[in-house]
Amino acid sequence: MRNSLRKRRDRFGLAALAIYLTLSLIIFGRGLARNPNGSYVGLTADPSVYMWFLVWWPYAIAHRLNPFVTNLLWAPGGFNLTWTTGIPLAGIVAAPITACFGPVVAYNLLCLIAPALAAWTAFMLCWRIASRFWPALVGGYIFGFSAYTLAEIRAHLLLILIFPVPLAVILVLRRLEAEIRAATFVPLMALLLAASFLLSIEMFATMTFFGAIALALAAVLGPDENRRRIYALLPQLAISYLIVLALASPYLYYFFQPGFPRSPVNSPAAYSADLLNFIVPTPANALGTLGALPSISHRFAGAVVETGACFGLPLLAIAVIFVRTHWTEMRTRLLFWFIVVAMLASLGPRLHLAGIELFGLPWKLIQHLPLINNALPGRFTMYAFLGLAIVAALWLASDAPTRSAKLASVAAFAIFLLPNLSARFWVAPVDLPAFFTDGDFRRYLAPRETVVILPYGAGGPSMLWQAQSAMYFRMAGGWTSIMPREFESWPIVNAFLYRSYIPGFTDQLMAFLTHHNVSTIIIGDRERQLWEPLMAPLHPTPIEAGGIELYSFAPADLAHWRLVTALEMERRCDAARFDALLIAARKYLASGGDLDRLSPRRAESMGLLPVHSTNEAAVRTSNGLFLGALDGGLVGVGVVGSIDALRPVIAKYRGDAARIYFPYPREFTDPPRGDTFMRQLVIAFNRDGLARASTKAVP
Repeated sequence: MRNSLRKRRDRFGLAALAIYLTLSLIIFGRGLARNPNGSYVGLTADPSVYMWFLVWWPYAIAHRLNPFVTNLLWAPGGFNLTWTTGIPLAGIVAAPITACFGPVVAYNLLCLIAPALAAWTAFMLCWRIASRFWPALVGGYIFGFSAYTLAEIRAHLLLILIFPVPLAVILVLRRLEAEIRAATFVPLMALLLAASFLLSIEMFATMTFFGAIALALAAVLGPDENRRRIYALLPQLAISYLIVLALASPYLYYFFQPGFPRSPVNSPAAYSADLLNFIVPTPANALGTLGALPSISHRFAGAVVETGACFGLPLLAIAVIFVRTHWTEMRTRLLFWFIVVAMLASLGPRLHLAGIELFGLPWKLIQHLPLINNALPGRFTMYAFLGLAIVAALWLASDAPTRSAKLASVAAFAIFLLPNLSARFWVAPVDLPAFFTDGDFRRYLAPRETVVILPYGAGGPSMLWQAQSAMYFRMAGGWTSIMPREFESWPIVNAFLYRSYIPGFTDQLMAFLTHHNVSTIIIGDRERQLWEPLMAPLHPTPIEAGGIELYSFAPADLAHWRLVTALEMERRCDAARFDALLIAARKYLASGGDLDRLSPRRAESMGLLPVHSTNEAAVRTSNGLFLGALDGGLVGVGVVGSIDALRPVIAKYRGDAARIYFPYPREFTDPPRGDTFMRQLVIAFNRDGLARASTKAVP
């Protein structure tokens, strides 16, 4: 009888997996059907990073390289890969597919499988708790195809490989209910934790954090017997973690090397869930494309791939009904408080409502904890979705609601959680020139030659181009979330990243190439119109091949710049950019321009700044310029730089300034407080001070 029941459950489990895989193919895979190697699931340049790692891990193992550091990126100094999103387990498991079909196909397959696996493991958890197939199937869908998944699948593969989370809950439940012995639990939990660690350190950290919260809640809310079981479980969990930490010790050794990021890579406040997003969908959901909803969701904090907090009114309503009906049950109170904690944490350190930042929240204190401080709060909605999936399954499996009420609720879930129905929404074309796919790079580049690729870094697919070449060349660049400070200090890198003009472009470029042993610049066809005029004074005749353009430099071409330092080039650039902004502000006001409308973009449009000085309309731009009105009718003029490079600017204009801010908006003190590397300097002038200062500026 038991074997018959097990076979029946296994068949149902496989059927659920097949259903989820089919849904994933229909939702995300339709746009890939015609050309799976010519398009990818995603939106931004981030997927190219994961494609790179799918090649890197088998490449490093096959060539007996240290997999944690490489000089293929940010050459010649290299980069510590433990500080970025490495997905080693996915890279190793997908190695046969990557070798046979390339990194694009391997990446696409992982993107299609990940939601189905997450839904399947959540289904198994819901089935265990609710003991009914169809309610569990709905619960699995709520978790695996949640708004969180719909947002993250377009950029962050590691954040949708979340199938270990429900499995960890199942394992803990089985141990608490004495279905497995400690001798079985410890190695299985260690294996699961290790898999989580090797897929995403962020998931490992957040799973540990929210797992601890769940156990604490269970201990507080449950009877004495439950509390004793949890206390007995803690040493077993500790042993599992010790095993994982021992296995991961080589990784951790490199992770904690000097220079690793001590503060969040991205701002937790900028990537927190918006309270309105709990009920207002983004265009990732079909409903989010209707009426005025896109204009509302556009205001939410964070990028479009980080706004996955829409739980939907029906799901929240069912959760409220279930909690009110079953409040006397310990598991209901546990689920309620866990969901509340996860939702509150997802709001981050400050409350955002329709994009407006309001008062502080509890996460402002929690974010100071190590490891968890690098996690972005908006991603915690994944845990709230897991709790809500269990609640939905329990409600659908209970006897209280009528059959029609259950059908109506499932229909409401389907409507409010329905993904965007456009196949094009989920995929983007791969920018992969024939130069790399046809092997032409071997004709023009020497093995391990160092190149610069434009578009640069996060602005383009350079990581994929290198991966497609099987790591044939090195790059004085890359896209690893964190940029080495040595590269940040070169003004030309800022120009590359933001596709903007800087004074003395030729000297800046040649000095950078010299100090990084670069002998070739590769420019994609889409970038030629921007960069060709700036490359023209360099004199080398470009070579056109396979959809790219190459500029090659001999050592003799670069000899003149060997003694120039990055600090000297930064001082030149900061001084020239500040003077250009200062003169532009004086001319603008002298012509009767409205101070409140002044910005770098407006000055550029009036011919007061060179073309491509900035590509943004704001007063404060991402490429470091500041030009506009400040309080009290003052004119703010600013650039980004390190304090050593900016001191000459401060000294030159200090006597004419009304106020000096560094790092902006903090008033300048000498020595300045806080981090002084590549921070914003803004000098505020009244109109008389501006007139005096402009006479010192060099046109």
